[in-house]
Amino acid sequence: EITSNSLSAPACVNDEVARNWLNNLEVRKAIHTAEESVVRRWELCTFQLEYDHDLGSMIPYHKNLTSKGYSALIFSGDHDMCVPFTGTEAWTRSLGYKIVDEWRPWLINDQVAGFIQGYANNLTFLTIKGAGHTVPEYKPEEALYFYKHFLDGTPI
Repeated sequence: EITSNSLSAPACVNDEVARNWLNNLEVRKAIHTAEESVVRRWELCTFQLEYDHDLGSMIPYHKNLTSKGYSALIFSGDHDMCVPFTGTEAWTRSLGYKIVDEWRPWLINDQVAGFIQGYANNLTFLTIKGAGHTVPEYKPEEALYFYKHFLDGTPI
């Protein structure tokens, strides 16, 4: 049996066996799942998501490492709907480092592959045109190009 809801979500399958097993008290204990009062009953398909995930800012770590001379390449796909490149650009800028390489396109085979900006303390911010959150998956040629150049210490 395959069902889907009216919101065009991915199709759900009959999960009765998995649902019964994963909600079994003994199984929950064995896999160290919190009690139902903490973590509700397991469901394969649900639209009741309770998500609260905050690891805190990574900015102090970047500032600490780059101020010690470690090179950092911060990159974002310009089609990333999970972490928009504008947010990544903003926190990169918030480090307060002087711009040493102005915002400019970077090219592969004479085609614009994205944009790049260099900062003091060996910090580089780069975007990749047409890439989503997992850049190498969306744009493998571009990812290999900028990874290789960054690791080799050659200009992108």
